[in-house]
Amino acid sequence: MKKVIKAMLLLFTLNTTVMAQQAFTIEQDIVINVSAEKLWEMVGPGFVEVYKWSSNVDHAEGAGTPEFAGAVCSERFCDVNVKGFNKISEELTKYDEQNMNLAYAVKEGMPGFVTKAVNDWTVVSVGEGQSKLVMKAQFESKGMMGAMMKGTMRKKMEALLITVLNDAKVYAETGKVSQTKADRIATLESKRKKAA
Repeated sequence: MKKVIKAMLLLFTLNTTVMAQQAFTIEQDIVINVSAEKLWEMVGPGFVEVYKWSSNVDHAEGAGTPEFAGAVCSERFCDVNVKGFNKISEELTKYDEQNMNLAYAVKEGMPGFVTKAVNDWTVVSVGEGQSKLVMKAQFESKGMMGAMMKGTMRKKMEALLITVLNDAKVYAETGKVSQTKADRIATLESKRKKAA
């Protein structure tokens, strides 16, 4: 009987651990050779225009009356180029022009086991004509899938942030899209021509 009780307690403990929220935070940054003001103009007031330079976003639209001074919308709807999902809606949760900081939370479009996906962007001046874009993403997931996918998801999101930062650097410094974004545009054009 003691063995049965021990086994049941062990199963309960394992189940509780697996079913608990799985959380992780990723922080990445990149130095960009433009002023902080110029970079903020691109990511803050240009919040909806992310699709123009990010290879992970094919299209974006803003909606809703801005809740924060200086913001262009309260929500953003994106068609994304990310394996596992293709459309997401985001809610602007913070927008601070003075400190060049914004944050948004994904409301819809993530896999069902993801319970929280938040990204915080800050532009920091690091010298004359030079700035840093800092991204801090937080994720939470639940259940067996959340526990199983945590490591894979973390790697995928780290790679995604690095791609976004590199795309931002190229566009901010040159006014042209990165090679990764150019390749994505070409792929989409090819698909459109085949569908026509």
